[in-house]
Amino acid sequence: MKPLLQMTDLHGGYGDANILHGVNLHVAPAEIVVIVGPNGAGKSTAMKAIFGLLKIRGGSVTVGGVDITGWEPNRIVEAGVCYVPQVDNVFREMTVHENLEMGAFLRSGDLSAAYDRVYGLFPDLKERRKALAGNLSGGQRQMVAMGRALMLEPKILLLDEPTAGLSPKYMEQIFQISRDVRDTGVAILLVEQHAKQALAFADRGYVLASGCNRHEGTGADLLADRDVADMFLGG
Repeated sequence: MKPLLQMTDLHGGYGDANILHGVNLHVAPAEIVVIVGPNGAGKSTAMKAIFGLLKIRGGSVTVGGVDITGWEPNRIVEAGVCYVPQVDNVFREMTVHENLEMGAFLRSGDLSAAYDRVYGLFPDLKERRKALAGNLSGGQRQMVAMGRALMLEPKILLLDEPTAGLSPKYMEQIFQISRDVRDTGVAILLVEQHAKQALAFADRGYVLASGCNRHEGTGADLLADRDVADMFLGG
C-alpha cells in the first residue's frame, strides 16, 4: 500500500538551528502511527514541519503523492491534513458547538452530517454542546479540538501530545477515540509522552532521538525490543 503521508530525509528547525537531521517516516491510509522519544528528540518539531509551521531546509513531505514541502498551513489543510496542537487548541469563550462550526470554515452547505459524525465519535460533547469550551475538563477540551479538526473530513489527523496532563481515564478515552477515528478511514500521526501506552495501541511507531531516526517498527515489536525499552521506555 502506498503511503498517504511520506517524510523523506527531512532537515529543519527554528531560526538558524536545525532540530531535524534527516528524519524519515510514513503513514499509510487508515493507520495509527506514533512518534516517541526523549525530550528534545524533535517529535513535535517533525509534526510542525509536516504542517508548514517551520522552515524546511532539506528533504520533502508528500501527501497522497503530492509534494507539499514548504506549503502554507492553509494549503496543507486543503490537501487533507489537520493538526491539533498540544496547547491553546480550543476557543475557550465559544461553546462546544461553535468550536465545531469554526472547524468547518472551509466547507459550505449543510453541515448536519458532519456534526452527527463528530458527535457520534464524541458523545460527551453532544451532551455538553452548549457549554463553553473553557469550562470543560482537559480531556473534554482535547475532544473538542479533535472534533473541530474532524469537521473538515481530513485524510490524516496530526495530534501533538493529545493526552498531556490528562487523567488515566481520559488518556484511555482519547486513545479509544483515536481508534474509532482510524476505523472511519482517517489516518492518525501522533506524538506521545506516554510511550508505552501509545505503542500498545498504535499500528506502528518511530523512536526519535536528537532529531534522528533511532528505531521503527510495529508498536508490539518496539515494546518488545530490549534496547528500546532500556533507552527510551524506562526499562
